[in-house]
Amino acid sequence: MQPGRGFALLDFWRGAREVYRSIFSLLHEREFIGMLRLPVWANMLVFALLIGIGWLLLQPLYTSAFATEWWLADGLRSRNAEHGPALWLTATWLVLGMPLLDALAGALCEPLHLAAERAMFGNGPDLGLHRGAIARLRDRAKLCAVCLLLWPAALAIVLVPWIGLPLVLLLGAAIAAAVWSEQPMARRGLDLRQRLLVVWRNRWRALGVGVALQAAAAVPPLNLLGLSAIATVAASSAYVQFEKQASKR
Repeated sequence: MQPGRGFALLDFWRGAREVYRSIFSLLHEREFIGMLRLPVWANMLVFALLIGIGWLLLQPLYTSAFATEWWLADGLRSRNAEHGPALWLTATWLVLGMPLLDALAGALCEPLHLAAERAMFGNGPDLGLHRGAIARLRDRAKLCAVCLLLWPAALAIVLVPWIGLPLVLLLGAAIAAAVWSEQPMARRGLDLRQRLLVVWRNRWRALGVGVALQAAAAVPPLNLLGLSAIATVAASSAYVQFEKQASKR
């Protein structure tokens, strides 16, 4: 482990590497033996539900939207008529997919977070849950609400030629990093605002984790079977190496 902040690109690489390490650990480390059944089933059900909503509900809606004339910025619609529905589906997943996956399946991954910390620290003292379930649900609801507010902006930005999709990809990576940091930070009593400050302080490493998670979301069968488990372990390992206190850098 390389704790603390360093050179930005190196921190980005270290964050992205945590996702690969989490996949390897879940498959081979003895701490996780027998702990994947419930997280895998929950991930399968929720991921299939989200894909079904996108395919059966949003896809026809987006296709219809690009087939009819817009009263504003119709030139942008016509330029994106062919690929516009796919771009909107991508933007929808990047902004809303991770928050919804965590809200519906993240709680069942809590034992994996504890196992990841035991693997790194040994059988040390248990920190316990320092934020109650209601407070954590409230934090998750706030984050989902923020993402819902960002959703229309992401749908507009993703249609901008050349830079639109990369910007939304970065936004989705930042959202993924903020979402999956909930478990290790909530155990230490950090509320949503404090969590976001820690993520911002370690933004390059966190962004690396988020980019790699969004990449894993496009890789079957990782996305269907283990995305929430992978994200839990990767975020837990990354948080251990975060710089926790403010500095002058």
